[in-house]
Amino acid sequence: MEAKKILIVGAGYAGLNAYYELGKHLDKTLIADKAQFIFYTAYLQKLIFNKSIQYATNIKPTIINKVKEIDLERKIVKIENGTEIQGHKLILALGCKRESQLDIIRKIIEKDRVSISVENYLDEYLGIQLAFYLRKLNKEVSYYGPVLKWLGEKVSSKVLEFLEKNGIRLSEKSDDIIPACEPNEVIGDFLPVNDKLEYKNGVFVIGDMIKNYPKLGELAMREGVYVGRLLSKKINESFRPIFINIIDTGKGEAIHIRSNILWNGNFESVKVSKIRVIMKRFIERYYIIRKGKMGVLYKL
Repeated sequence: MEAKKILIVGAGYAGLNAYYELGKHLDKTLIADKAQFIFYTAYLQKLIFNKSIQYATNIKPTIINKVKEIDLERKIVKIENGTEIQGHKLILALGCKRESQLDIIRKIIEKDRVSISVENYLDEYLGIQLAFYLRKLNKEVSYYGPVLKWLGEKVSSKVLEFLEKNGIRLSEKSDDIIPACEPNEVIGDFLPVNDKLEYKNGVFVIGDMIKNYPKLGELAMREGVYVGRLLSKKINESFRPIFINIIDTGKGEAIHIRSNILWNGNFESVKVSKIRVIMKRFIERYYIIRKGKMGVLYKL
């Protein structure tokens, strides 16, 4: 066993980017239950519009096996075949379980009249995007929720403007509630982190496993890049979270949101343009080609 091995458990948005960013001189092991990366932004389009769009790509984890147990104190990962792997550092990137979310979305898509809300307000970006897409299909759509006020008044006002512009009314209740994603069964809970995304000494948590963070792919990738750079000793500063998302209105324009208000910051930016629709389509293809690697998009 290598004394300085870094274990990354999970190969989604966060885990892959941590693995990619770790220096080549480091002994790193990426453990995943499948050799596939799914970009859910593209998958949502496939699901709703039945488009011929590539939303998954093959990847090459070090170990492909299901994780059965994790000893956080000793940093030991036990996989399904009985093998135990111990690391000097442990990066948890197991994501969350989205099966119930996707099941409900599939049922909502089949309806002609929908009233959408989300169980967890931090998933609002998903509910609002779904509302715009369904309106594009000429369904009768309403939305219930704070409309991203937690990202700032400018953001909320602009999204409200475009909901109204697209014929999506606000309702006082919802019949179609998108459930929150559930904690991965191996750990069984979402975990708090410090300013360097560390849960406890030598154990880092990134992506959807972080407690009270939005379950957002772009943010998860940033977390992965950050921890990879931190453990490679390229940086030593605290992680600075920011919410970045592009919502396609379905009418040839998209709303580009950037905000750190959720983390007690004072920055919010919201811009709307046709070019941002092109940006969203580009991003959907970029991450498939790059096999989930954030690369230059980290600077956007």
